[in-house]
Amino acid sequence: MGTWQQGAAAALVGAGTAEALAAAWQAVSPVDAAGRLVVDTGPLPVVERTVKYLRGADKPAIRATVVATLTGVGALLGRMPRYLPRDLASAAAGTAGAALVLRRPGAGADPRSQARALGATTVGALAAVLALSASARRAPALALAGGTALTVGFRARRQQQARHDTDRTAAKLRVARPLPPSRDGAESWAGVSPLMTPAEDFYVTDVAMRPPLVDPDVWRLEVTGACAAPLRLSYAQLLERDLVEFDAVLSCVHNRLGWDRLGNQRWTGLPLRALLDEAEPHDTARFLVTRAVDGWECTLPLDLVRRQDAYVVVGMAGRPLSAAHGFPARVFVPGIYGQFTGAKWLTGLRLAEHPNQDYWLPRGWPREPVPVRPTARIDTPAAGRLPGRPLVCAGVAWAPPHGVETVEIRIDDGPWQPAELAGELAPAAWRRWRLPLALPPGRHTIQARCVARGGEFQSPVPRTPFPTGASGYHTVTVTTTA
Repeated sequence: MGTWQQGAAAALVGAGTAEALAAAWQAVSPVDAAGRLVVDTGPLPVVERTVKYLRGADKPAIRATVVATLTGVGALLGRMPRYLPRDLASAAAGTAGAALVLRRPGAGADPRSQARALGATTVGALAAVLALSASARRAPALALAGGTALTVGFRARRQQQARHDTDRTAAKLRVARPLPPSRDGAESWAGVSPLMTPAEDFYVTDVAMRPPLVDPDVWRLEVTGACAAPLRLSYAQLLERDLVEFDAVLSCVHNRLGWDRLGNQRWTGLPLRALLDEAEPHDTARFLVTRAVDGWECTLPLDLVRRQDAYVVVGMAGRPLSAAHGFPARVFVPGIYGQFTGAKWLTGLRLAEHPNQDYWLPRGWPREPVPVRPTARIDTPAAGRLPGRPLVCAGVAWAPPHGVETVEIRIDDGPWQPAELAGELAPAAWRRWRLPLALPPGRHTIQARCVARGGEFQSPVPRTPFPTGASGYHTVTVTTTA
C-alpha cells in the first residue's frame, strides 16, 4: 500500500510535465482542457455565482480547482494497492486526459498540434506512473518538481500571448476615411470614466480558458452555406478592403448595475452587410452562424444584420485586435450584448436556412439576440462618508444603437433632475454626464436613470443578468458631514 503523499506528488509531476511540454510545443493545455469541460458542463447557478463573486478571476480559480482535483485523485491512487489495480487506474486517468485535449479541436484544427497535445498528455501520464512508484521519501521533492513545471508551463503561456500581441498589434490599421479625434467636451470633468476605455483595461470575458493564438498567415475567413458566391479571405485580403471606423460601447450580458464589464471604444472593421451581399445569399437564407477557431458558434438573424449596423471587427483603438479581444477578427453588432453579438477569433460565416444549436441554448439563454438595456452608471461619488461641501455627481450612460437622450438623477426618492450631457460621439457610444449636488448633512441615496432616444426609459425593476441582462437603477448611498 502506498501513501497519499506519493499519489499527490505523482499527480503534480504528471500535470506539470504535460503542461510544460504542451506549452513548449504550443499545443492545447491539458489543465485548460479540463477547465473548459468545467465551463461547458457546470450548472448554470454555479457559473452565475462564479461570475458574480470572482469576476475576472474566474479562469485562474478554475485552473486552481482542476489542479486541486488532480492532486486529490492522485492522493486516492496513492492509497491503492500497488501494481495492476493502481496501474490500471493510472492508465484510465491518462486516457481521460488525452480525451480532454482532443475534445474540442475547433475549426480547421492542425493535426500536428493535436498530435503534440496527445504526446504531451501521454508523457505526463507516464511521468505520473513513474513518480507513483518512487520511494515515499521522495514525495516532497517530486511535488516541488511538479509544481515548478506547472508554474513554468503557465508562465510560458503568458509570455507566448504577450509576444503574439506585441508582434500583431504594433501595426496601425489603414482606414480610408478615419473619424475625427474622439472628444466630447468633458475632458476636464473629474471622477468620470474616460471617453474611450483603454484597450488594456477593456473587459474580457468568454468561455475559452485562454485566447487562441492564431497565425494570420494561415488563417482564413470563409463565407459559406446558402449563398451563390462563397468567399475565402486571408487576413491580408481582409485588411485591404474598405475598412471603416465606428464608436460603440460593448457590454457583457453579465454586467450588473455599477459594474465595469463593458467599455467604449473606437473600432475598425468591415461592414458585415457588404461582405454578405458579395456572397450573394440565397432567398432562403434566414440566419448567419458565426464560428470561432475553437468551434464556438453563435447565430444572428439575417434580418437583424441587414437592419442594424454589424461589422467584422479587426481592430480597436486604431490597432489590430489583441488575442484576448479576438484576433484576427470578431463579429460585433452594436446594441446587442456581447454574449450574443457573434464569435471572437472568427473563422467562419455560414448562411443558413434554419437556426443553429448555439453554445448558450442548452443553458437556458434565449435564442434571439438580447438588446442592450438603456443604463446609467454613477462613477462619482463612491459610496461612503463625504464632506458636506457641494459635490458633483458624474458617470456614463449608454443606450445603443439609438443613443442617449437624457440622464436624470434622483436624491432620496425626490424628483428626477436632468443632468448635463457631454457631446455624443455616436448613438452606439456611451455619453458622459454630470450634475452638481448640494446635500445637507446626513445619509442620502443617489440614483441615476437613462432615457434612450425614442423615449425608452431605463427599467426600474431590479433583475439579475440571467437571461436578458440586469436592470434597475444604479444606487449609491453616501453620508455627508457638516
